[in-house]
Amino acid sequence: MRWRVNRRQQATGFKSKARVAASSVLQDIHQTRMVRLRVQSFLRFAIVLFVLSVTGCAFQRSASTVSVPPSTQSTLPTEHDLLAPLTARRDQVTSLRGLARIVYKDTAEKGTARQAVAVAAPDHFRLELFSPIGIAALVTTDGQTLAAYLPQEKTIYRGAASPLNAARFLRVMLSASQVTSLLLGLPLLPLNADEGTVRLDPQEEMYLLTLPIPGGGMQIFTFDRKMRRLAGWEVQTADGNTVARMTLADYRTVQGQTFPLEIMLADLQGNQEATIYYEQLELNPALPSTLFTLAAIAGVQETNLDTVSAP
Repeated sequence: MRWRVNRRQQATGFKSKARVAASSVLQDIHQTRMVRLRVQSFLRFAIVLFVLSVTGCAFQRSASTVSVPPSTQSTLPTEHDLLAPLTARRDQVTSLRGLARIVYKDTAEKGTARQAVAVAAPDHFRLELFSPIGIAALVTTDGQTLAAYLPQEKTIYRGAASPLNAARFLRVMLSASQVTSLLLGLPLLPLNADEGTVRLDPQEEMYLLTLPIPGGGMQIFTFDRKMRRLAGWEVQTADGNTVARMTLADYRTVQGQTFPLEIMLADLQGNQEATIYYEQLELNPALPSTLFTLAAIAGVQETNLDTVSAP
């Protein structure tokens, strides 16, 4: 495999103390033979995202634009101007393969692990979680079925690719398409570029784009003024409460595409946060469909996730 970016060489692995994010997953599985994650606080967040996403509109396609220095701008850019590079990247980057360091934290714990990541839009992903002695967990989905192989347990967990099943292993209760969008550095909800409003924050040198969500609530996008790169995204409910926030940073040019190597997603109501730091990255690799499925393994038992109660 030929990598295009190598930003960090140091492997992090699991931290040894108990209850860090990655190792606590394995510890809980060993004790109960079922992944038991604290997903209750993410449930409220996931329900809001799901409700808002099903009422949203599809992306509007528009041509890519080049950045214009602030000194040459006589008026504010339109919502189409700001979203054009983002929608162009969505259309042009449809798959990804790389190595990433994942940092998770909440009010009780914090942990770091390294993962091999493979993604294919709109809803396929494969995550291999490493431990100091090898692969600690392998999670795949083809958009319909989610499977997780845990070598220490000699068990494959298999079920629908639902937000609940994803949360059992990833700590984030998101749909397969939302996880894929997150890994591709894209907002988790669809856009309606015809009804937005744009204003300038002169102190931060940022453009703020607000898009209403049908049925109530809004999406707020933050773009840097000079390059018009997406720096932040958040979702607010109709009563003004921010339920989710995403930040994107460390943009690099990878195979001709400008891509964020640092992606953070926060659940503000549950006080949970996960950050992806891509260390090695390849865009638009040819990924076989078999990469996103998990065949039965001789000597490994199978458990149906859909028949197991949520923790």
